Amino acid sequence: MNKRVTIFTTFTGTDPAYSLNRVVQDQLKMLLIHGYEPSVIVAEGFKPIEIYAHPKVIIKEIPNVPVSNEVRMDNTFSQDVRRLEEALTNILADTDVCITHDIIYQAAALKHQIAAKRVARDHPLRWLHWIHSATPPARLANLTQHFADEFAKEIEIEFPNSFICYPNPWFIPAVAKSFLVNENKVKWVPHATDYCRFKKYEKETIKLIEKKQMLEADAIAVYPIRLDRGKQVQYVIEVMAMLKTLDKSVRVIIVDFHSTGGDKVTYRDELKQKAIQWGLNEQEITFTSEFLPEWHLQVPWEVCSDLMDLANCFIFPSASESYSLVTQESGISRQAQVLNFNLPPLMSVFGKYPYYRKFGESAVDMFDNTAPGHSQTNYENERMYMLEVAGILNYELENNRVLAQERFLRQKRSLRYVFRNYIEPLFEYEELKEEVAEEK
Repeated sequence: MNKRVTIFTTFTGTDPAYSLNRVVQDQLKMLLIHGYEPSVIVAEGFKPIEIYAHPKVIIKEIPNVPVSNEVRMDNTFSQDVRRLEEALTNILADTDVCITHDIIYQAAALKHQIAAKRVARDHPLRWLHWIHSATPPARLANLTQHFADEFAKEIEIEFPNSFICYPNPWFIPAVAKSFLVNENKVKWVPHATDYCRFKKYEKETIKLIEKKQMLEADAIAVYPIRLDRGKQVQYVIEVMAMLKTLDKSVRVIIVDFHSTGGDKVTYRDELKQKAIQWGLNEQEITFTSEFLPEWHLQVPWEVCSDLMDLANCFIFPSASESYSLVTQESGISRQAQVLNFNLPPLMSVFGKYPYYRKFGESAVDMFDNTAPGHSQTNYENERMYMLEVAGILNYELENNRVLAQERFLRQKRSLRYVFRNYIEPLFEYEELKEEVAEEK
């Protein structure tokens, strides 16, 4: 059963430029997609919008007490702490895990910190304190001199049953020193990026991405075409299948527009069998005409643009083209490209930057561009040839720093990955015996 999770903030509003607010929104989405129904603590008067207004997100208000960025004890300090303690006691009564954001760091949250410590002392729950700055907090010696013995003592004690969460492992010794805790009390939790939201993808695109778990894939190839046999789609399938044998997780998306009858349907059935024969499963290959009813005839240009933006591999084995807009769009989308060497017109347009390999046939004469012709490549060992082509893409995925960095961040900084591998393990009450290993 999922634990009951509350996120503790001092927010009075939702400033989109405030990075802490963006982190909280991402955490709420992480919790929602993993089946939690989280609560969020905010100050009185907070107006929930966007994900804060989600029907499964519960907004809980605490008193909007006077605060200051200067360390000082104002006239209502004791009263404000008691009011906050009472509110937090009620709110957290049914909570297993409380995630706080800069509550133990900001001077302006000192009242909230003391109130939370009092609650933590009497109620067994796990506290995870996010710190969002590299600057150390005010030293305890500077804090305690402003307060009476009662508060000085509460400021000095370690927060019970808690971990400090910090986004950079290099700073862990400094963070531990600043908060006077052992280093094993500071956990590295990298920030995630909501990839599809950042990219502003269409809702329909996101459905496909989530259904096929495309963000987790190493290699993604998109081929937007009508299912004419001259497009030679089988070679895209073969190359990506061989890339899979090189220990890469793959996704192939065939954007098959205007392909609803006649031989196009027969060809699609043949391609499905080809995918199975070469080792691809239903998760790894998709024909968009079969994914959504509204995509049966064609896919909106915006969705096609999204998919091209997401993809990092482009195989273009077409036998006949005067130009190829999709090749141009793949280049703009920073994809590793392998084009058909048997189709010399492509080289005259796209030059030296793509790789060129021989794919089946072409409707031109390789040596005479004054009249229609025909070229044909017959493979002695088709699997070995496609493995060689797959090796080209594999090299680019591993050694092109732009492609490698994008793939690393898409996979290892996604909402799902960060939550499952860094945040959710910290929900358990017992001391963690193993750290999450840093990715190499």
